[in-house]
Amino acid sequence: MNLAAITTRSCLGALVVGGCCLAWALADPAAVEDRATSETPVFHSPSALAISPDGQTVYVADATGAALVVIDSAKGAISASIALNGNPQSVALSADGRTAYIGEYGTGTVAVVDLAAKSVAARIPVGRFPAALALAEKGRRLYVADQEDHSVRVIDLAAAPQACVARVEVRREPVSLAITPDERRVVVANLLPVGVGTDPKLAAEVSVIDAEKLAVVGHAKLPPGSSCVRGVCVSPDGKWAYVVHGLGRFNLPITQLERGWVNTFALSVVDVATCSRAATMLLDDLTQGAADPHSVACSRDGGRLWISHAGVHEVSLVEIARIHEYLNGKLPESLVSLRDGSLPNIWVRIRDDKTQIAELENDLTALYIGGAIRRFATGGKGPRGLALSPDGTRLFVANYYDGKIAVLDAAAGKALGTFDVGPQTPPDSRRRGEIIFHDATKAFQRWHSCASCHPNEGRVDGLRWDFLGDGIGNAKDTISLLHFDQTEPQNRRATVPTAKQCTRNGLEGTNMLVATDRDVDDLYTYLISLRPVASPHLGKDGALTESAARGKALFEGTAGCARCHPGPYFTDRKMHNVGVLSENEPDGRYDTPSLLEAYRTAPYLHDGRAETLKDVLTIYNPKGRHGNVGDLSPQQIDDVVAFLLSL
Repeated sequence: MNLAAITTRSCLGALVVGGCCLAWALADPAAVEDRATSETPVFHSPSALAISPDGQTVYVADATGAALVVIDSAKGAISASIALNGNPQSVALSADGRTAYIGEYGTGTVAVVDLAAKSVAARIPVGRFPAALALAEKGRRLYVADQEDHSVRVIDLAAAPQACVARVEVRREPVSLAITPDERRVVVANLLPVGVGTDPKLAAEVSVIDAEKLAVVGHAKLPPGSSCVRGVCVSPDGKWAYVVHGLGRFNLPITQLERGWVNTFALSVVDVATCSRAATMLLDDLTQGAADPHSVACSRDGGRLWISHAGVHEVSLVEIARIHEYLNGKLPESLVSLRDGSLPNIWVRIRDDKTQIAELENDLTALYIGGAIRRFATGGKGPRGLALSPDGTRLFVANYYDGKIAVLDAAAGKALGTFDVGPQTPPDSRRRGEIIFHDATKAFQRWHSCASCHPNEGRVDGLRWDFLGDGIGNAKDTISLLHFDQTEPQNRRATVPTAKQCTRNGLEGTNMLVATDRDVDDLYTYLISLRPVASPHLGKDGALTESAARGKALFEGTAGCARCHPGPYFTDRKMHNVGVLSENEPDGRYDTPSLLEAYRTAPYLHDGRAETLKDVLTIYNPKGRHGNVGDLSPQQIDDVVAFLLSL
């Protein structure tokens, strides 16, 4: 099922940090006091990079510096900084090295940069949040992942002016793209899963687009609990796509964290031709998580992969050719002789029984006993984008929070040096809090960061989790963290009185480490600074559509929704039984969730049982406790949904 195709898909769920149910975003930011300072310092945050064909120049998308920074790789010096709009998060370089394309995230444009003139030559209108780009040189096309409307837009670069010629709907929030060498297929990493939280097999999917038909030809479903799918690359022969993602054990309580059975992080191998998953392997080791893999790059010969781990500030080097041999049963005698206790090791079991490949996604030692993975420090915090030098000897790593590009020996992982993206301002409390939010080294055995469950600046992962603050056996849907300080008390069961206490609980209860007061203060400062973005379901002028305007009148009148969901935060901050019962919580009393920014945080209700807003109002509303809609016509119900989607 496609998010973009269903207008009722929105988010009436609740998000939990440290057992705390947190509130949602703001429909009209001007309606609530803006606590952010107008003197927010500017930091440099390299998010993506590309290397010139001769290897002499590094092009860096600086997300918070709003620039394309050009660095001479021999001198390690900035030769130009080209101002951009929004928060650039992706960059694609033409084969001749003359043109760079940069996705201007948040402003709905792709900047076309003339690298000789060092200026923006044109801008191509696309969706508001171009999260990733992929360039097909022979076909003169640029593919743009539009994270907001769940699609890939196709730009004809041969046209004058260059413009979008097609829009292909995928699953949910595409954030990474890769093209096969023959340019016949485009592989799309969808960040989040689509479905209900009560489905034990809920997982994100990888979409494959036929570039000739400009249509999706298949979706490869990842293992249950897969979410936060960040990076994808394609093997040089075009046969395999390699995808990195989180793999949550959301069917288990977090008491199992220390066993590595809650948050894990994985590499999945997708057969591009059949649009099917061939295998999934864990990147963690037995006692140390490899939190938040972000990007993946493949060597020209297809033998190796490099993966950045934003949460643990490392890069993994994976011998992918060796893994393919193991999957095909070709094992060296030294590996055959290793035992898993009294059993043959996982690779021997796979050789003897191919169905055992499924067990790789549960084996924390498989890559290590096979000598197929090594991990190296990047020398900075929050590594995101990766790029290999043309000769394959150097790996360039964008350390987001340091404002530096690290250069590593691609084979040995040895640090060779760093390049500054610009003079970095010392971090203030908000920036320190942002770093903590994304830092898995501040969690027990590095199994997760806050961002592992709250990607996209505190939004949702689409899963539900069984936290300890309200008992065990009553998993709750992840909710957005925007404006959570305005909806106290916290937790679906209202067990935490303040947002500040909830922040501490997140660090100490969920991350299982003792937090300092400064860490709590900094993280809290970051969380209360998060702001919503205007709904894409509003009209072009930012006003309600005709349907949403009718829905607003019903919401405030006949349907009676506003009694429990008054503005500006659309919650009365009280407990109610709305008839949505859970076995371990028979009283059915839950804190009223805010409805703000509802369009982007599916699924809905406290346990994620509802897939759409319309389901909330109809299927899961037998007594009209989610709004008195029993006497409304189908069109009127659609109007109420339209209003909720606009918040």
